[in-house]
Amino acid sequence: MPDTYKVGTKTYQFKGWYKGKNKPDTLTTTKAPSYPVTYNDDDDLTVVYEEVVMKTYNLPAKDVYFGYVDEAGNLLNTAGFSVEAELGESDETESTVLGKIQGTDEVMSKLKKLSIPGKSYDFPIDKLKTYGARSVNHTIPKQYKTMSITPLATYTGDKTKYPMTKEIRKNIEAPYTVVSQADGVEAFKLTNAGTFFRTRRAFWTWDPNNTLYAMGIYSGTVGKNYNLASPEGTIYYYLENRRVTENFVDPSGAKITPPTGFTQGKQTVIDSDNFTYASTKALPDTYTTGDKSYKFKGWYKGKTKPGTLTTTKTPSYAVTYDDKDDMTAVYEEVQPTAEMTVSRLLEVIPNEASMMWIVKLKNTSEVPLTNVKLAPTTKWAAGISPPTQLAVRIGNTPNKIIPVTAEQWQAGVNLDIEIPVNGEALVTVNTAKITGEPRQLLTAEMTASGNFSAVTASNFVRIQGEDQTITPTPVEEGFISTPTFDFGKIKINSSTKQYGLKKAADYYGNGTRNPYLRIKTSQPNWQLTAQLSQLTASADSLPTSTRLLLGSADVIAIENYNQVTELTNKVGVTKALTLTSDGTSTPVILNNQFTGNDVYQLDFDFANVKLEVPANQGKINEKYQGTVTWNLVTGP
Repeated sequence: MPDTYKVGTKTYQFKGWYKGKNKPDTLTTTKAPSYPVTYNDDDDLTVVYEEVVMKTYNLPAKDVYFGYVDEAGNLLNTAGFSVEAELGESDETESTVLGKIQGTDEVMSKLKKLSIPGKSYDFPIDKLKTYGARSVNHTIPKQYKTMSITPLATYTGDKTKYPMTKEIRKNIEAPYTVVSQADGVEAFKLTNAGTFFRTRRAFWTWDPNNTLYAMGIYSGTVGKNYNLASPEGTIYYYLENRRVTENFVDPSGAKITPPTGFTQGKQTVIDSDNFTYASTKALPDTYTTGDKSYKFKGWYKGKTKPGTLTTTKTPSYAVTYDDKDDMTAVYEEVQPTAEMTVSRLLEVIPNEASMMWIVKLKNTSEVPLTNVKLAPTTKWAAGISPPTQLAVRIGNTPNKIIPVTAEQWQAGVNLDIEIPVNGEALVTVNTAKITGEPRQLLTAEMTASGNFSAVTASNFVRIQGEDQTITPTPVEEGFISTPTFDFGKIKINSSTKQYGLKKAADYYGNGTRNPYLRIKTSQPNWQLTAQLSQLTASADSLPTSTRLLLGSADVIAIENYNQVTELTNKVGVTKALTLTSDGTSTPVILNNQFTGNDVYQLDFDFANVKLEVPANQGKINEKYQGTVTWNLVTGP
């Protein structure tokens, strides 16, 4: 069905169609009616057209001019610029792209002209339709970083030389009647769209589809409104050149005072699309400023420091016009530096035991380390007592004993030594008592300072567990602590019976604490099995049908193990575990069941752990023992 058609002097507008005898409230608006018939004398097609009053509208052609202004206030040759506009039209139901047009150069005036063709419409007088530039995009030469409708910070020219034009909206039938106007700062502002700059776009308030137009460049409406929005005069845009900035930094990236003859932040203007930057003079290998000396490490182009610096002394390179053209020279301050480590004799100790910490301070610079002071940091655990003396030795020299009070230790102890180039000092820090809760981790962190940047190092100890032995952490995989299940004295029974763990103050606190298994694994594909051997005594053994019932164990991930930030997080529960004393291997944790952590703990509920003994088994005064073998399997 046509959208409109004429019969004589009348024009009809398509409204829709319906099937049957009764007109519905809402018509179907598809242009090619189709439906299955219902064979009920209600299959007729009725197409509804409405007579409309039409009018011929002529939107005039328009030449829009653009000027491009450099930082000094001069109009630039427009040959390196391009302007592209996409033309389109839209009404209340649809939007159509009509094509694209390109700007042309006005050589004499140094302006870019965008010629927008006019458009004629026969259109209902009670409807609305828009025609105009859907978008206007400017592409600028590579040497320029940005452009703006207003002068930029680098502009040094006359700010009154290029007047700001306005967007003027006029009634076409009364062309001298201004319907509205908008300031050019808003009407012709730009957005950076990556490879081009786009003139502001907006939609007409009547348009339910919010179709965007470069409103201030050319946008005309016909129908109920007969208006055209366009610039009053030439639109001028201000350009800012790209620049190469010279930076002088230390290896961390911090700005430093540059060598004599150089300026921090000096900028070289990029003034062509084939520009090569070259330093005006060679960078010195070393230089001194104030009380600091620097040594040349190299230079790099761009914002990101590479792994390897360029070491030529006169930087030069072709710029890439991507905001990554700055030159950064890296100098390292020549000053004493040191490395520090802290070791200890034991990882796990009894509560209130003493500990000997060995501090190794190595000179890694080209000058001696002097005025060396050793002090605790705020991370020195409260449970570690301050030392009463320090033993200091350099190389093979005898130990020098330095008595220390708690106050002196807190303030820092001057070691009264000089560590030569490539030399190292060993400081033995004797702490008389380390106090903490069972299984608690305590950190001894110390800092050394002097004529070098302060260095900090630490190590830790763990208080032995109250119920189970904690062993030093395996390097990769292994067991940190395993439980012992003690059922005490039990009675010989005439039927199969289950017995709980013994209750004693020195055994899991009379049942207030749980037995646990703590393991370390360094890879995600791991699994755990367990098997129970036959329980035997000196002159007897229990049958292999004897069972150890462990119940379901909470699986706990111990995050940041052996760090101050160590914490526990329950991540799951095992199935109910039963071990038969015939050596049968029982799965405890399946492969990949728990991943993402290095240290896990299985908590066995004290009350759920039972020993099941068959009827009439065991002898009086015999002590039966068996072994639970835990098998940690890792790998593919």
